[in-house]
Amino acid sequence: MKKLTMLALAAVFSASAFAQDVYKQISKIKDYKEAYNLLQSNLSNMSAEEKAKCYNALVDLAYDKVVKEQGTITSNQLAEQMNTGKVEPYDTVGLYDAVMLALENGVTCDEFDMQPNEKGKVKPKFHKSNAERLYPIRFHLINAGIYYQNKNEELSYKNLATYVESADYPLFKEQDKSKDANLTQIAYYASRAAYFAKDYAKAEKYADIAINDTAFAEDALQLKLAVMQSQLKTHEDTVNYVNKLKDIYSKDENNDMIFSTICSMLISTNDKAGLDAMVKEKLAKDPNNFTALAMQGQAYMNAHQWDDAVAALSKAESMQPENVAVIASIGNSYMYKAQEAAETATANGKKLSPEAEKMIIDIYMKAIGYLEKAKDLDKTMQFKSVWAYSLYTCCYRALGPDDAKTKEAELLTK
Repeated sequence: MKKLTMLALAAVFSASAFAQDVYKQISKIKDYKEAYNLLQSNLSNMSAEEKAKCYNALVDLAYDKVVKEQGTITSNQLAEQMNTGKVEPYDTVGLYDAVMLALENGVTCDEFDMQPNEKGKVKPKFHKSNAERLYPIRFHLINAGIYYQNKNEELSYKNLATYVESADYPLFKEQDKSKDANLTQIAYYASRAAYFAKDYAKAEKYADIAINDTAFAEDALQLKLAVMQSQLKTHEDTVNYVNKLKDIYSKDENNDMIFSTICSMLISTNDKAGLDAMVKEKLAKDPNNFTALAMQGQAYMNAHQWDDAVAALSKAESMQPENVAVIASIGNSYMYKAQEAAETATANGKKLSPEAEKMIIDIYMKAIGYLEKAKDLDKTMQFKSVWAYSLYTCCYRALGPDDAKTKEAELLTK
């Protein structure tokens, strides 16, 4: 039994000596990759304490690179201020890589450093020093995110996301996050990058952080909604999405963007009762709410209730007299009303009477008036798709194919 105990102790001492030997080797290596590969090939024989020590050595290597390049940048800035002309090149990519490696290894070191020792006690050796030296270099992640834009979008996203994620690293739990003035803004850009990378869970997470930034709150909310909409695949998904929107709206009933999005979704799902209830409730509280009137007009158009649509949209127009989309919608409502009147008048092979023709032409002319107004207001042709073809259709029917207005309108459809 004593012999077995001695053998066990010998094995422990041998493993410990082995780990110390690996640490000594890593400490002497100046090349990060070589040191990293050496550690990875020997991890299985180490305790948590020994792993923490070795990972801290990797942090040292990466951090030394950061300090070196930062020193050059500082010297260059001083040289420019003093007009000495002594500006030296520095390793931009090497700096950004080193920052990322320092943080990644710092996190791994901390995971092992915070594990209980053989007596069940947590006695970290590197937590405080790594937190204090690594937290300040996070700002380089922002610069890296900007640097890699249009060069390597994956790396740009990784750096911006790491900046946001690192704010909540256990390694930095004692740091004063209130002084991080960049977090919410960078969260917005990280959310955008995540959205384009189709990493929707992260995109929504970062958007929720960015919403707390007054300058980016509206854009962040729009992005969050886009993220949520991009994941809709079934009717059930859509219903759940609308319910989430309603929950958000219940906490901010003055948010017309959320209201508009809910109404649009209800229109897309043909939930007439739900839409009617939303709009009526909104107008009961705010009879002149532009968004509610515009949505009500859209709903009436979908139901082919053209006179009701014109009434609601005209009221909306009175509040925003240069809103191209609303003005075009009024024109379209008149156009569709004229088309339906013509179909009714000629049903069952009936011939169109002069009186009916005059009435229909009058409606088309009303449509032309609104569609031309929309055209004139749409200087950048942003809303061309909602008025151009309709204007040509109305001119062709009311004025004939050879009329100058008709020919002009036809050119605008191309």
